[in-house]
Amino acid sequence: MRCLECGSEAVTERPERSATLLNRTQYPSDVVALVVLWRLRYKLARRDLPEMFTVRGIVFSYEAVREWEAKLRPALAEALQRRRRGSCARTPMSCRAGRSPAHRPSWSQSAAARSQAPRKTKPH
Repeated sequence: MRCLECGSEAVTERPERSATLLNRTQYPSDVVALVVLWRLRYKLARRDLPEMFTVRGIVFSYEAVREWEAKLRPALAEALQRRRRGSCARTPMSCRAGRSPAHRPSWSQSAAARSQAPRKTKPH
């Protein structure tokens, strides 16, 4: 690998990777994160991902995908949970969809409420 600042080839690791989960990987961190994100988001098979990236010129095995997923799954899950926690306050419609079943009236409660409500009569 080359140093990003001076261009020498004596650098063993890229400066962007210090103290991260992917220090020992041969591939750029963004490629590894993209592979794991696609695997989790789109529920792709481990053997499909190397085939998809081979077309783009990046060659790795399905075993590498398994290792990357084992390392990154907990971190990605935590980041996604943190991101999703605050989304309810931003849009009122998402709050309604995100309510627990205890907040929603059941079918029988809704039917009982409709039957007890006064009916409107048509004027003649």
